[in-house]
Amino acid sequence: MRIGSVSSRIGSVVAVVSLLLISGGHLGACSWAIGYFYQVTALRGRVVGTETSHVFAPRWLRQSFARKYVKLALYEYRQPFDSKLIVKTVETDKNGVFDFGPLKIGYYTLTIDDQDAFDVEVKNLPQVTESVLIDASPVYPDCSGGHEFIVKTK
Repeated sequence: MRIGSVSSRIGSVVAVVSLLLISGGHLGACSWAIGYFYQVTALRGRVVGTETSHVFAPRWLRQSFARKYVKLALYEYRQPFDSKLIVKTVETDKNGVFDFGPLKIGYYTLTIDDQDAFDVEVKNLPQVTESVLIDASPVYPDCSGGHEFIVKTK
């Protein structure tokens, strides 16, 4: 085997590996659906979930941990997102419970500790929203686990 052909093969392998590493940085990022709105009549409930990305647990276990004293911020919905359009902020209590109180009918973006975000539509519905359960756990690399918004109606 000639030295020139070995070095060209090594060069080809290095080029392929470099391309994979460069593009691999985008493989772990989850992109949630833009413009999908959770429909509610009120925005109150509980934030749950694990806080670290090193703890991946089954759903029932993740949702048994209250997220204490986390900041929830509600913004008018715009694309691209505009942090200047803030409507209201609240903080969960020691049990992870929050209540935004009365809200105008409209489209909003809800953020939790400036990390997780959900698009929400407040509207009149046949069934009144009793509460929402928000699982703000980190997600698995395949974008599963955590990031859930569960509406409970009366």
